[in-house]
Amino acid sequence: MKTKHLINKIKQIVFLFIITCNLSFAYEDRVVAVVNDNVVLESELSERLANIDLNEMTRLQSVKLKRDVLDNLIEESLLEQAANRLGINISDIDLQNQVKRIATSQNLTVLQLKDAVERQNINYFKYLNNVRKKIQIQELFRTQFISRAYVSEEELNSYLNNNQSIQIDGTLDLTEYIIEDESQMLDVAKINIIMENIKKNGYEDTIKRYPDFNIIVSNINNTALKELPDVYQNNLKILDSKRYSNYFRTGKGYVLLKVDNSSLLTDEYNVSHILMKTNPMEDIDYIKNKFYEIKNMAIKDNDFAKYAKKYSLDTASAIKGGSLGWIDKEMVVPQFRNVMIKAKVGDISEPFKTKFGWHILFLEDKRTRNIAEKVIRNKAINILKERKVEVAKREWLTKLKDQAYIEIVDE
Repeated sequence: MKTKHLINKIKQIVFLFIITCNLSFAYEDRVVAVVNDNVVLESELSERLANIDLNEMTRLQSVKLKRDVLDNLIEESLLEQAANRLGINISDIDLQNQVKRIATSQNLTVLQLKDAVERQNINYFKYLNNVRKKIQIQELFRTQFISRAYVSEEELNSYLNNNQSIQIDGTLDLTEYIIEDESQMLDVAKINIIMENIKKNGYEDTIKRYPDFNIIVSNINNTALKELPDVYQNNLKILDSKRYSNYFRTGKGYVLLKVDNSSLLTDEYNVSHILMKTNPMEDIDYIKNKFYEIKNMAIKDNDFAKYAKKYSLDTASAIKGGSLGWIDKEMVVPQFRNVMIKAKVGDISEPFKTKFGWHILFLEDKRTRNIAEKVIRNKAINILKERKVEVAKREWLTKLKDQAYIEIVDE
């Protein structure tokens, strides 16, 4: 009991101290809440309520709204204090970049944004301070919750099974080739030859070469993937380098699809490389000459993997003949990406440098993948993470409040 009485006494002393320290502006502003060693001012509360017509509300509604807004200000104060304790500081550069993003999102320059803020009778330095606080709280949430949120494969699959109507942006423009075979009498080997000819030489050439086959071509434009039949969706997951699907059978006959345009496609590269590094005894010319020697031997022997195993310092890929497997361009550093996307299938590149050292690469194959499924999975992961983060934030904020000294100052 004595300990509890002492704690209450200390709280009262702290409260009186804070009020005393703020006497300098007490005549101009009023403290409406004390949050640990911070205060919430009446001007802050009034600013939040400025665009709300309280006259349209009953007294009870008005009181509740004011209390809700005050609670939000108290939470923000607690979060700001927590961020400061954790050493989360927002640099001037971070602030400037965020202001530029805000201005750009409104099709304004930074100077125009400043003018727009001031036209609303808002002090621009105060505006910047509020932006800084928001970034600080966002960074607090990112480090404490978002980056730590984990979604298991079981959770993800369960959510996807129960929520199969996740909407994603993006449509496709398709060319559909159908070789009619409702009687199912056509020779599959012949169908394969015809379909490969369409891919290699085009539709016009194919109908001239194979006039006995009824090949129907049509366009399917501006269509969402989910609107297509399941068999079409499944065969559009992986395409070749010219964006053709494998051909497949339907009730009409044999179908081949070509994606002419889509925001849901990404190129993937089956690539191998050899990594070497310079040392004080070897200059850049030595490394380049060595690479040219290796490249010529690999071309002569038609065996890049043999020399990758022998010479590459990237041990993880060297044991696989230098293979990095199927990768997309976002998985590698810019210098590697630039060489990879310009290479032709079967080519060995010229020597080039990245932060890891010097490389040559061999592009074994290229394909296009439909990333709709990946987009859906990522969207589901984000939804599940947001739910977990929101629960964790609420629980954490409740603890912050329980452990804090909060005093609402009545008039």
